[in-house]
Amino acid sequence: MSDSIDFFFDFGSPYSYFVSTRIDALAQRHGRKVVWRPVLLWAVLKAQGLPPPFEHPLKESYLRRDTERCARFYDLPFKLPSHFPASSHLPARAFFWLQRNTPALAVPFAKRFFEAYFVDDIDISDAAAVADVLMNVAGLNEEAARSAISDIAAKTALQSSVALAVERGVWGVPFIVIDGEPFFGADRLPLIEHKLAAGSPAAVARGVSE
Repeated sequence: MSDSIDFFFDFGSPYSYFVSTRIDALAQRHGRKVVWRPVLLWAVLKAQGLPPPFEHPLKESYLRRDTERCARFYDLPFKLPSHFPASSHLPARAFFWLQRNTPALAVPFAKRFFEAYFVDDIDISDAAAVADVLMNVAGLNEEAARSAISDIAAKTALQSSVALAVERGVWGVPFIVIDGEPFFGADRLPLIEHKLAAGSPAAVARGVSE
């Protein structure tokens, strides 16, 4: 059994945002750690031969209502962005640049960026807006931040993350994998909690003693 939990997410996904506010604390309660893995959902779906998630008006209408409902449930500030849907390749590159250069700041950047997009309504596809968040989190100047989001190694890391997601059978986000078992969607958090509790050392010891 691995101690790590794989958290595949897309910075453009509101449901990924909801899970991002809970997953670390949930894992910590059960002695686990989370590996944050940004992907580009459109690229994953294309590789899997699946259609875009919001190509039908009925799906988009439902999403608009459901995201507001989820935000109320999780008691989170939320606004469906003006630029939605949009490609999240720029913040994903910034994440991987931080992961290689200042690993401790990668997850704080991810959490701050989710807020910037789904609360502050920044344009996720605007390099200047993404660089500004990176500057604030990592203390970079503008030139360094701009360079980070166009870094070749960061681009390659993002491509590798997409390839790993396809290999692991990811077909949507958020997609969480625990000990080989997949969970899809923000509404799976209670089942994830149940899974982790059942697999905790205390629970395993009880099972053996019984």
